[in-house]
Amino acid sequence: MTSDKNAISGVSLGKSSDKPRIEDSVTINVKFSITGAIREAFNERNWEKAYNNHDNTFKLKYGVKLHTGGLRKKEIGKPLDTYKKVALFWTRNPKLTQMAEKKVWVQVSKNFEPTIPNSQSEAQTAIS
Repeated sequence: MTSDKNAISGVSLGKSSDKPRIEDSVTINVKFSITGAIREAFNERNWEKAYNNHDNTFKLKYGVKLHTGGLRKKEIGKPLDTYKKVALFWTRNPKLTQMAEKKVWVQVSKNFEPTIPNSQSEAQTAIS
């Protein structure tokens, strides 16, 4: 591995309205990237090792809280927790596995919406 440190970088928050009122619904888009040893270790070789040891899930959870501005900050609404979950599974699909002898692949879910990446790099991008 080239890096022993992990980092969350490129954090950005997008909002649906510049000046929402208390009773308005607000949509927030959260984007970030994970770099370092965690991302580098998320590869086909380690998927196979984990699967063989019956360790077949990886879960990343994060939350968002809204507060009012000013001196007396007050929490608005309920905190929202979201997650990304990876499930390892055995497959015979030759289009998915990059190495002929490897048959373990991943399914990445974000808030109950599953996707199956086509490559290892696509899977690494999907978890960050």
